[in-house]
Amino acid sequence: MRARILSAAFALLALGGCSLTRPEEEPAYVKATAVEGRVERIERQNEALLELQRQLEAAQAELRRQRGELEELGHQLKASQDREHDLYADLDRRLTALDARTQAAAAPAAAPAPTAVADRDTYQAALERLKTRDYAGAEQALQAFLTAYPQSALVDNAEYWLGEAYYVERRYADAAAAFQRVVDEHPDSRKVPDALLKVGYALYEQKRYRDARAALTRVVRSYADAPVASEARERLKRMDRERH
Repeated sequence: MRARILSAAFALLALGGCSLTRPEEEPAYVKATAVEGRVERIERQNEALLELQRQLEAAQAELRRQRGELEELGHQLKASQDREHDLYADLDRRLTALDARTQAAAAPAAAPAPTAVADRDTYQAALERLKTRDYAGAEQALQAFLTAYPQSALVDNAEYWLGEAYYVERRYADAAAAFQRVVDEHPDSRKVPDALLKVGYALYEQKRYRDARAALTRVVRSYADAPVASEARERLKRMDRERH
């Protein structure tokens, strides 16, 4: 009898032991926990990938911005080079035209007065410096000419070419002043149309766009059939494109 009771007790204890197994040791629980762990790892990997993608997109945006800046600098450099080329070409063209006019009038009917010879020689010497692109030397020579021969018939020309020398050296305020003196002090000079055009150009380079537009518009209205009017119209169109 006693043996049977002990056997039953042991059976009950065995059954009780099965019911007392901890939840975390259940196979289904263990499996679910493993799945959750893998999901968490995948989520962390996805977050890392998303962060890398954001960093990549930011780097690409910065690269596009820098590329845009480089392209803009390239355009500005090209425009500056084109403008400098045009500047020298314009100066050479004007000097060539001056040479042609000088040679056409090279044989006067009567011998000129000594003073006329002196001022013309001084003036020509200054222009030679300009032709060789010795702009600083040309400026000094032209200024010396204007000081020595204030009554010369070549004063308007000297003022004009002094303005050209300043303009080529990008001394735009000095250039505008020299060109304006031709317009104001020598209204009957053949240099007035060119000088007024260059006043507009020099003001444009100083970013004085309203004054530049006024000078260029005056060229178009006053000298509509002259080549300078065409040049003034082109610069006005350029200003319109640039919204100045």
